[in-house]
Amino acid sequence: MRLIFVRHGETPWNRTLQYQGQAPIPLNERGREQARRAGQRLARSGAVALYSSDLPRAWETAEIIGEYVHLHPIAMPDLREIDVGLWQGLTPTELYQRFPEHMREYDRDPAHTVRLGGESYAQLQARVLRAFTQIEAAHRTGETIIVVSHGGSIRALFCHIIGLDLVNFGKLWLDNGSLSEIVRGRSGWRLLRMNDVAHLEDLVVEGGE
Repeated sequence: MRLIFVRHGETPWNRTLQYQGQAPIPLNERGREQARRAGQRLARSGAVALYSSDLPRAWETAEIIGEYVHLHPIAMPDLREIDVGLWQGLTPTELYQRFPEHMREYDRDPAHTVRLGGESYAQLQARVLRAFTQIEAAHRTGETIIVVSHGGSIRALFCHIIGLDLVNFGKLWLDNGSLSEIVRGRSGWRLLRMNDVAHLEDLVVEGGE
């Protein structure tokens, strides 16, 4: 079994480095083109199912990809991005200005500090693992499945897959529209590729969660 993960296409808030969390921010035109190119790249993947976060930026990405792989997305709310609470709409600089004490706590323990009114990375990881377990149970050895989700959600899962402590979460990176892949063999799940952007050479722009 192999799971191909796609980070959603770019949004206006990715461009401005504002934390999106679970806000209903749509793709911009660059993001739609990233989704089209991901779909073209996956057209011959042989995927039997397409799962997606139900947040607009992921869902639109999945719908575009679905046109190329001839699959309809299946919504999985557990694949949503981390709930950032009061971080939503703010930039990193604004966070440290408005909530200095909270951000000091976050810097001390990034894995378990709960965003103000939101979730922690540990809570995010537990939620995404629930979705991963459901997908794994629904499919057979040898099948290929596409999963459209978010930078935070995919990285949280990959930390679990490779045994990386969540404190190192921020050292992993996924570009908008990138492809990553895990494969299950006799020894369990392995990370085969991460942040593959060969189809996006002129469309990669660093953005926030």
